[in-house]
Amino acid sequence: MEGIITKTLGGFFFVKVKNNIMRCRIRGKIQKTIYPGDHVIVDIDNEIVVDLKDRKNLLDRPKVANIDQVLILHSLKEPPLDFNLLDRFILMAESSGLIPIVVFNKIDLVNNLDSIKEELNIYGKIGYDIFYISAKKHLGLDKLYEELKNSLSVIAGPSGSGKSTLINSIVDDVKLPTKDVSKKSKRGVHTTRHVELIPLKRNGFVVDTPGFTNIDIRDVTSDNLKYYFPEFENYNGKCKFSTCSHTHEPGCAVKKALKRDEISKKRFLNYKKIYSELKEKEEDFYG
Repeated sequence: MEGIITKTLGGFFFVKVKNNIMRCRIRGKIQKTIYPGDHVIVDIDNEIVVDLKDRKNLLDRPKVANIDQVLILHSLKEPPLDFNLLDRFILMAESSGLIPIVVFNKIDLVNNLDSIKEELNIYGKIGYDIFYISAKKHLGLDKLYEELKNSLSVIAGPSGSGKSTLINSIVDDVKLPTKDVSKKSKRGVHTTRHVELIPLKRNGFVVDTPGFTNIDIRDVTSDNLKYYFPEFENYNGKCKFSTCSHTHEPGCAVKKALKRDEISKKRFLNYKKIYSELKEKEEDFYG
């Protein structure tokens, strides 16, 4: 019978088959290539996973298969919004071929929400769906829930952004541990230790992932980075030089658009920073 892996823990593979979660073992070498989100065939009587079905995608970090979308959750306060980190999470999703949905949490902690929304609309203008919520106060969750149902959604974001609190707010029968933001560092304290698919009430799953702040974008190079920034699309190929990196070359169409305020300065500066880091790594690697 077919099921879906919800988590792996202690050498066991937990599989959702219909409305039940089974604790299974796996035969053979496939146990090293199976991750949460994978669809598998289960021998019900012996509680053994016997085969792995084809997957449509695999997120490399954390390892989750068959993802439909990534909710990139960032707090507006406690900890404060880090634009560079946010853009790296978006880049991680884009470079993995996944749909990023940007969710800003803790709206209950800010007084100037309207002006914040105006500033953050730069992400809406370049095509991303944006949601403003308070997971703790249950604000804005109905619209977000509609986006989640019938899908497998990864919730990614830095520690302290409220991932566990959000999941606790939209799933009735699961309570994940949460901790407050460290008063000393103003950053979140890690609470999740493994990757797990959590069933939603109206079909679909959300995935709680271990907190992390270093984004793995190993498949992105300095040459192709520009193609992962949607706001550059109308200007790529219109520069003086066909190999323009949009960082320092004369006759750059992107930099001209920046001067006309057609492109966000914050996003552009983050692009240049990521580009420089990638370039430096490539030069070190190739000598």
